[in-house]
Formats: sequence, C-alpha cells, structure tokens
Amino acid sequence: MVVSLLRNKGSQLKSTLLISLANQVGGDPFAKIKKLIQELIERLLQEAANEANQKGWCDKAMADATQKRTYAAEEIEDLNSKMAKLAAKIDKLGSEIDTLAEEIKAIEEDQKTATQERKEEKAENANTVKEAEAGLEAVKMAIDILDKFYKTNAKNTVDLSLAQKGPADDMPDSGFDAGEAYKGAGAESGGIIGMMEVIQSDFERTISETKKAEKEAADAHFKFMTETGMSLAEKNMAKDQKTKQKDDAEQNYDDAKSSMLDEIKILQTSIEELIELKATCIDTGMSYEERVARRDQEIASLKKALCILGAYAEYGPEGLADAC
Repeated sequence: MVVSLLRNKGSQLKSTLLISLANQVGGDPFAKIKKLIQELIERLLQEAANEANQKGWCDKAMADATQKRTYAAEEIEDLNSKMAKLAAKIDKLGSEIDTLAEEIKAIEEDQKTATQERKEEKAENANTVKEAEAGLEAVKMAIDILDKFYKTNAKNTVDLSLAQKGPADDMPDSGFDAGEAYKGAGAESGGIIGMMEVIQSDFERTISETKKAEKEAADAHFKFMTETGMSLAEKNMAKDQKTKQKDDAEQNYDDAKSSMLDEIKILQTSIEELIELKATCIDTGMSYEERVARRDQEIASLKKALCILGAYAEYGPEGLADAC
C-alpha cells in the first residue's frame, strides 16, 4: 500500500523523491522507511521555509525596484517639463535683452549725435552773435562819428570882411553860394545815418534772435538729453534685471539637467534590477503558489504514508482503514 501510494503520488506530482522512495521501500523494514519519510518531510518543510524567505525577499526587492523606477520616471517627466519651460524663458529673455541692447545703442548714438550737433550749433550761434556784436559796435561808432561831424559842421560860418571884392557874375559855379561856409552834405546826412540805423537795427535783431534761438535750442537739447537719459537708465536697469533672470534661469536649467541625468541613471539601474529579479523570482518555470501547493500535497502524502506505517505497526492490517 505504501509503495503504491508513493508511486501514484510521485507520478501524479511528478516528484522524483516520492518515486525514488517508493523504489526503496520494497524490502526495507518499516523503521527505516519511517525514518526516510520523516527526513523527507523535514527537508520539504525546510525548503518551504527557505522559499518563503526568498519569496519575501523577492517581493520586497521587486517593490523597491518598482518604486525607484516609478519615482525616477516621474522625476524625469517633471524635470523635462521644467527644462522645457526654462529653455523657453531663456530664449524669451535673450530676445528681450538683445532688443534692449539695440534700443540702448540707438539712444546712445542719438545722444552722441545730438550733443555734437548742439556743440556745432552753439559754436555757430556764438560766432553769429560775436560777428553781429562787432558789426553793431562798428555801426554805432560810424553813426556817432557822422552825427558829431554833421552837427559840428552845421555850425560853420565864413568871415567875409577880408574877402576881395569882385564881380560875382564871372565866378564859376562851385556848388555853394559865395560866402557860404562848408557844412558837409547836411541834406543827405539824415539818409545816411538813417540807413546805418537800419543796419544797426538788423544787427541788434540778429543778436536778439540768435540768442533766443540759442536758448531755445539749449532748452530743447536739455529736455531731449533728460528724456533720453531717463529712458536709457530704465532700459539699462531692465537689461540688467533680465540678464540676471536669464543667468538664474540658465543655472536652474543646468541644475535640472544634472538632476535629470542622475534620475536617468537611477531609472536604468532600477530597470536592470527588475530584469535580474524577474529571472530569479518570476521566470522559474512554475509560480510560487503552484510550487507551494504541490509541495503541500507532497508533504501530505508523506505524512499519510507515515501514518499508514505507524497504524500498521500498532493495529495491524485491520486498523488501517480507520487510522489514516
């Protein structure tokens, strides 16, 4: 019965141990058979305990590797999104900085041009005023000289008491009457002085208008330089701020890239661990649950065989049916 039981279960469970034991049972005493069965049961129990420990280790190792893989994948996705946003920000700030640099350069060139033109205009106005003042002074001096001359000569008289008497009719025309004192071109003096006074007025107007134009130009230049200076200061400040923001974004991008490379290494390592664990813990030809079930059936069969031998020794063949 024992041999038949062991062979049947051995064939059913495909257990070489049970088949080998059945072959050894034929001529051995019950004591030796029972010892062999007991040792086999203990061996199977130890294997079950060892495999349970391995199963626990496999479950924990697989869970840890899976968690590392999932976390690394999530981190890589987040870092990739962060890097994309930083790259877009860096490009935008770079474009804005370039625009500000061009605007700053244009303002500086405009200020340089305006300053040069103001310098030339100021010099030209100063020269105009200088020449007009010199002309005005000359005209004033001429007017003063002519005015004094005509006023002085208008008082001239001739003493005729010592003049020789002669026929006046034969005297050639000299342009003035006999006995008349020379007083200059008195009749025309008013016209000459009047014309010179007009010239004087022209010089005075030129000086006045040039000084006015110079003041207006100076005020306009000051206003232009003030407004462009404020704009230049604002643009330089904005450029500095954006440059700092760009530098910070580039540093953050480099940090994110470094972190992503680290996470990629972790991801690769966790995948390699899972591949190795799969070969050790999963791809074993039979699932853990199936091996446990077959081992339990094998142990149960051995225990039943041990029970049969014990019952036979104690009760004889009649007690086998009820004992086991």
